[in-house]
Amino acid sequence: MTDRRAAWLILALAAAIRLWVVWTQTYVLWVDETFQYLEQGHRLAFGSGLMPWEYQDGIRSWLLPGLAGGLMRLGAVVSDSPLAYLRLIRIGCVLFSLVVVLAALTRGARRDGMTGAIVAGGFCAIWFDLLWFSPAVLTETVAAHLAILALWLDDGPGTPRRWLIVGALLGLAFCLRYQYAPAMLVALLWRHRLSWPAWRWLVLGGAPMVIVAGGMFDWVTLGTPFQSIWLHILRNTVQGISAGMGVEPPGFYLDYLAVSLWPFPLFLCFAVIGAIRAPALGLAALVTLIEFSLVPHKEVRFIYLTIAIAPILIGLGMVELLVLLRTRLDARAVPAGAAGLLILSVLISYVGGTVRLGARWQFDRANMRVFLAAHEASEMCGLAVRDIWLWETGGYTWLNRDAPMFLAADDPGLTLPGTDRKMNLIVINHGRPVPRIDLSRPNASSSRFNYLIANRGDADPGFTELSCFDDAARHEAAPICLFRRAGTCSGD
Repeated sequence: MTDRRAAWLILALAAAIRLWVVWTQTYVLWVDETFQYLEQGHRLAFGSGLMPWEYQDGIRSWLLPGLAGGLMRLGAVVSDSPLAYLRLIRIGCVLFSLVVVLAALTRGARRDGMTGAIVAGGFCAIWFDLLWFSPAVLTETVAAHLAILALWLDDGPGTPRRWLIVGALLGLAFCLRYQYAPAMLVALLWRHRLSWPAWRWLVLGGAPMVIVAGGMFDWVTLGTPFQSIWLHILRNTVQGISAGMGVEPPGFYLDYLAVSLWPFPLFLCFAVIGAIRAPALGLAALVTLIEFSLVPHKEVRFIYLTIAIAPILIGLGMVELLVLLRTRLDARAVPAGAAGLLILSVLISYVGGTVRLGARWQFDRANMRVFLAAHEASEMCGLAVRDIWLWETGGYTWLNRDAPMFLAADDPGLTLPGTDRKMNLIVINHGRPVPRIDLSRPNASSSRFNYLIANRGDADPGFTELSCFDDAARHEAAPICLFRRAGTCSGD
């Protein structure tokens, strides 16, 4: 088998596993995936969506929602089912995520030929954290994959054309996730030091992308240049809104990595060895980890650049072990060693993905399934949602019906702890806000809707249960159900 054929087989394996995840798993990686990006894309494409405070305030770029909205319109040509455009979008994310596997296998091949490509690329192909994150529609994931693609290209022959492309990719990554700028800058400094020709072309490639995608695009869509960056910094860093969403200790991310990269001491050793072979990637991962460990508000997705680079470094560390076997022992031991490492990696990935962090595959699964069931409902003239936290609903992204949606506990005065920032959602249908109604009193406003999503046993009088769903997250709560009452809706 040639090195090229081995590379294609590894990429095909990685794609097949990830596409299987897209097709069989219904989970939401984080609520922002729905409300900050997909829901705004749906609002852009079809005129209906739940608008969070970030878009009311104007601190989010429309780059990712705009792309999602375009793909939604494309998916709707095939079917009006939410799964049509959701799978289209997630397939796109999955295919782009293969840059992580590509970076690993090419570096592995450079070090130890086909064996190195199979071991380093194979590890990234099956590693469960990469599988879980790969379909996610988040600025963290898209920006990280752009940065890894840029650093992979920058590791090749230095030419002006290549540097222009690298600069453009990093510029777009900056516009999507400016917080990754320190990591990208340190990686470039290591790679190019004070080489003026390289920096000139990198800046010539990156500056126009930043000006257009960050400055001019924000100016057109939000009102002022770079608003999604400077206003985001003002709100979250200066005014402390992000801290109002919760704070974690400095070791939060290390604790996560110790669980996900189990067995941590072994993988840490491999990662350090791999970082010696790929120092720019290693520095980018380390700077990202340190930077976000110093920020009070922490979410695992924030360090996705570290999470995505770690398997590359670990795979390269494994390749170095095989090289050592070949030089110190017997070359005939290398195939057995490579097979052993891959089998061990598969077992560890399986345990990590199904036991240690297995509950993640069911995040909000029941909530999304009940919204998909509501999409199939006949003659819907209004949908009320009760017993689901506002930010864990499926929104119009998972409903995709032309009907007003009414949310329980949608308090317009809700604020973040320690701040005066209002956290209410505005429900937009047909481009117009949907009036709020009181869902706390049974049957008080049920004339406005003929379908209801609520816990089993919590339906208004006159509503009949149609279907119910459960998952691990609801083990202490009743299943979430879809109910219907006879008749149509009034506008009173």
